Amino acid sequence: MSLLLPQEIIDLIIDHLHDEPATLNACCGVSKSWVQRARKHLFVRIKFSPLGRHVKQWRETFPDPTNSPAHETQNLFICHPMLITAAYVHTLLTFSCVVNLDVDTDLLNDQAASLVPLLGFSPAIRSLRLTFASLPNSQIFHLACSFPLLEDLALISRAHRHRHVAWKCPSTSPRFTGSLELRLMEGIYPTSLLLLDLPNGLHFTTISVLWLSDQDVGSTMDLVSRCSDALESLEITNHLSGVFHSMLVPD
Repeated sequence: MSLLLPQEIIDLIIDHLHDEPATLNACCGVSKSWVQRARKHLFVRIKFSPLGRHVKQWRETFPDPTNSPAHETQNLFICHPMLITAAYVHTLLTFSCVVNLDVDTDLLNDQAASLVPLLGFSPAIRSLRLTFASLPNSQIFHLACSFPLLEDLALISRAHRHRHVAWKCPSTSPRFTGSLELRLMEGIYPTSLLLLDLPNGLHFTTISVLWLSDQDVGSTMDLVSRCSDALESLEITNHLSGVFHSMLVPD
């Protein structure tokens, strides 16, 4: 096919097939000329779950980092971050163009988990989603503040956290100009306090929260007030009354 069609036509076909990985793989198997062009679509989303086995497979498949398609990846999902070793960190650093990072500890007890190996590994990250059980806010916010371009933040807990480790507020923080999602089993109050204390302020255009107590109502109002210049919409899942609220914020 590559001998009969102009390269620009092949590029258009590949772009059209960006959501058809099986077809792209088949075409790459027929014509090597498709491989380089298809990489940006085939590797745009990578999932390491479980982390250890999949990172090992990645390193075996792409032993030369300079020829690795890691730079094509924009969406990266990591499961079991507590299993990150020094060798895995070296591999993760090659994913320097990741824009959306999704981390799931995948445990009901993740007190041994550490997000330190992920600090600032991709300077391009604009969206961070964390799903966890008992990770302290100190780890969560150190990770979030290590990405200077971060716009969107989603924090989802699957258990009630009893420990709130003291932390030192960083000297700088992202501007957070995208969306905020807080679904925390202990309520949003402790986390909202840390958000409100960040040095560069909050400029979220969308806020989505889960209310589990009356205290969450006040915390939401504080967040809305802080983001008042930028906020466009507010979504509330109210477990106090079993009602979902979605509203636009007037200019």
